[in-house]
Amino acid sequence: MMKLHMVDLIGQYNKIKDEIDGAVLETIASSAYINGPQVSSFSKNLANYHGVRHVIPCANGTDALQIALMALDLKRGDEIIVPAFTYVATAEVIALLGLTPIMVDVDPDHFNLTGELFEKAITPRTKAVVPVHLFGQAAEMEDIMKIASKYDIYVIEDNAQAIGANYQFSDGSVKKAGTI
Repeated sequence: MMKLHMVDLIGQYNKIKDEIDGAVLETIASSAYINGPQVSSFSKNLANYHGVRHVIPCANGTDALQIALMALDLKRGDEIIVPAFTYVATAEVIALLGLTPIMVDVDPDHFNLTGELFEKAITPRTKAVVPVHLFGQAAEMEDIMKIASKYDIYVIEDNAQAIGANYQFSDGSVKKAGTI
């Protein structure tokens, strides 16, 4: 039986191996792992790419979600809606912070949270939603943002798997996933 990988990281790596290896070796040689020149350059480039003023580099997506959640006025037991089809860290970090992850089904065509499924899961204890942009596709952010605004719910976009994806709103405007 042929083994299929969900994501071919080896294939991706092999295409840009020399560039990645050179950057890694340069960082190791400088021993400036935290906020060194490579990190500063990455931050500036990513901020420019997304058209935002600030980017906070993190060691991983779990840390990024933790920082975002800790910045909000959330209390133990508050419910955070997340798609059921996501990397374990999305729900794990919520539980680690004493919050309650509420797993919600996803659209079977694009595997992302929809506004309709999000709204059905809202309770009086719902304080935030973490739409995950998956496989390079943005979740239905226009509907999600309208519903979040209607119920005064925070929105934290998990864009680890869709950097570069765009979302087109009904008025024709386009925003990059992760900046909505």
